[in-house]
Amino acid sequence: MIIDMHTHAGRPRRTGEVDRTVLATMRPAGVAAAVVSAIGDIPMIRRDKITGRLEKFRDPNPGECLEAVESYLTSFENAGLRIACEPGDIRPDDPALVLAIEGCDFLEGDLDRLDAMEARGVRSIQLTHYLVNETGDIQTAPPVHGGLTAFGADVVRRMNRRGIILDVAHCSEDTVKGVASVATRPFLCTHSNLKEPGGPNGDHPRFIGPDYARMVVESGGVVGAWISVLAEEKFPGMIRHLFRMIDALGIDHVGIGSDLPAGVAATEMPNFSRHPEIVAALLDRGLNQEEVEKVCSGNWLRVLRAVRA
Repeated sequence: MIIDMHTHAGRPRRTGEVDRTVLATMRPAGVAAAVVSAIGDIPMIRRDKITGRLEKFRDPNPGECLEAVESYLTSFENAGLRIACEPGDIRPDDPALVLAIEGCDFLEGDLDRLDAMEARGVRSIQLTHYLVNETGDIQTAPPVHGGLTAFGADVVRRMNRRGIILDVAHCSEDTVKGVASVATRPFLCTHSNLKEPGGPNGDHPRFIGPDYARMVVESGGVVGAWISVLAEEKFPGMIRHLFRMIDALGIDHVGIGSDLPAGVAATEMPNFSRHPEIVAALLDRGLNQEEVEKVCSGNWLRVLRAVRA
């Protein structure tokens, strides 16, 4: 069974519908669940023509991020697949979506919006994305807050209380230090890779160092291998990064967070059709069936169970 802990499942069209051709590849690929992320800051970011990386180009208007999140969630709810809200809702033979939000920009100081999202079925929320918001600093911009803010700490506590998985992807290391000091449940970094000085993508600002990764692991959490970003390294490079994480963090703390299709111009994973190749590569490299199951689904499910308990 495969669970991808960070996807976009086809960008919603202007009609409010996702690209169902992407979702249609889940069942043949054996993907039981895809965590689909609603992006609140999507109207405020664009891809730099030189670096190819996403960046902020304007500030949001009041309510704009919330509107974007709700539009995404509606498109996911209308995508023709089940919405899984609890661990028991995920079944190998019946693909489902798990609702997530990428960035707490939609809160605008209102913690009660977390309660509303949990009631709607959202089960995973990322503190930050490409805008420095009121919860803390990000990896891809100079620090503003010095880490997790007081409001950010309140967000962590409320998410723990409401049974929402906390995702620190895109957070600066100082922000994660703050999260680690407050969180009472395991948390995730759904899509990243380990820094690799001298490697093809070694200086990527979204990759994480050993201290960052250790905080996720010590919480009982999981780091998702961000494989779709490695287009120039091709599929073997993706598997190499995945095994670097397994070797460094342990088999119990690594998952798959592809970020597909991610809107990138070139990607080895435009949909879910290559996910079985990940399973095959793990087996070919010597992992046993139990270990493969942990990486492909079990570790993320363990966190969901702990957070929803």
